Amino acid sequence: MTKTGSTGARSVGILLAATIGIAIAGIHFHVVGAMVTPLGRAYGWSRGDIAFALTITAVLHPFTNVWIGTLADRYGPRAVALPGIVLFCAGLALLGLAGPALWSWYAAYTGFAILGAGASSVIWTMAVVQAFSKRRGLALAISLAGSGLLVSLVPSIVLALERLAGLRGIYPSLALASLILMFVPAWLFLPHRDAAAAPAARRSSSGNWRHVVGSGILWRLGLGLLIIASCVGTFIVHFQPMLTDAGISRDDAAYVALFIGPAMVAGRIATGLLFDVLPTRLVATTAFSLPGIACVLLFLLPLDLTSATLLALLIGVGMGSEVDVVAYLSSRYFGLRRYGLVFGILISVYGLAVGLSSWLVGKAHDAYGSYDTVLVGLAVGVVAAMALVVSLGPPPPVETEGEAAPAPH
Repeated sequence: MTKTGSTGARSVGILLAATIGIAIAGIHFHVVGAMVTPLGRAYGWSRGDIAFALTITAVLHPFTNVWIGTLADRYGPRAVALPGIVLFCAGLALLGLAGPALWSWYAAYTGFAILGAGASSVIWTMAVVQAFSKRRGLALAISLAGSGLLVSLVPSIVLALERLAGLRGIYPSLALASLILMFVPAWLFLPHRDAAAAPAARRSSSGNWRHVVGSGILWRLGLGLLIIASCVGTFIVHFQPMLTDAGISRDDAAYVALFIGPAMVAGRIATGLLFDVLPTRLVATTAFSLPGIACVLLFLLPLDLTSATLLALLIGVGMGSEVDVVAYLSSRYFGLRRYGLVFGILISVYGLAVGLSSWLVGKAHDAYGSYDTVLVGLAVGVVAAMALVVSLGPPPPVETEGEAAPAPH
């Protein structure tokens, strides 16, 4: 095989490992959404109480993701991913021990949030942006699209595992399958860091904090993501309960959820392709508009099987676009040498908003019996998020491995 062919094969292997890793590492949010009803029925927990576990995760993520991103900047994705996968699966299995006391659910999720940090999307997207430059948008989209395929199956998988293994068997079963599916391709394909490049990477990462945290671009992008992720958190945890509140059965709600996954895949692939050919801010602003449109339609439309399916498609496209925007903008505005730290910060903001919004929206429903006020407020916030993206200015040219991007302002 020629050197070019060998490099191409290695890049494809990295993309495969990242696609599987991202898909599995992010499913716990969607599993919680599918388990709101069975956990509430089994233990008497409210929707807000259950969703608060994601808030705990979100509060811890700014610490864990930034730490993991800094380690990856210094030592490379492989050195962090392999032990991280093992710990992630151990934490996932731990969730099966929760209940009937509510504190045990929170304790298990705290352990999972800490143990699972080393398998987060920070690691996988870093491997992808290092391997691809000319088609970085498409490569990121493909790696992130895997979660869409899995998300569409989560409600049905949870129902099947509940019937086969019982409520406590769901998380351990998911953990065992995750260990096999994640570890093997990561071991085979994630590259070892060049020993000669490691000292330079450590020196470079030591000065990243001042440049990154002092950047106005980071703050504006982070605020915009906070708003958009609040919409996403609402959809992830509360869309299926919205359907059951409207009289749609759990089986029909699971059927509707099947459309979210393919729509996420379509949204991510389309966003990645557009990033490679259209102005960055135009694509990002359009992607940010989708959750706002979904909020308006959820407020205005009566929910039946047909309208729910159409909304699932729109929500899926929007959810598929947003993390792609985070990953791509991190690499374009801040460069590869700062990528782990920047993406760790931004994805932490994203996760924090998802966790907080899922809990606060659940509490709002518990108190008022309606999602209407929240949906209107989120739709207004999306307009502000779009304006923040426009204000970023054009990004520097695409950076390749070994180059240094200009410091952002």
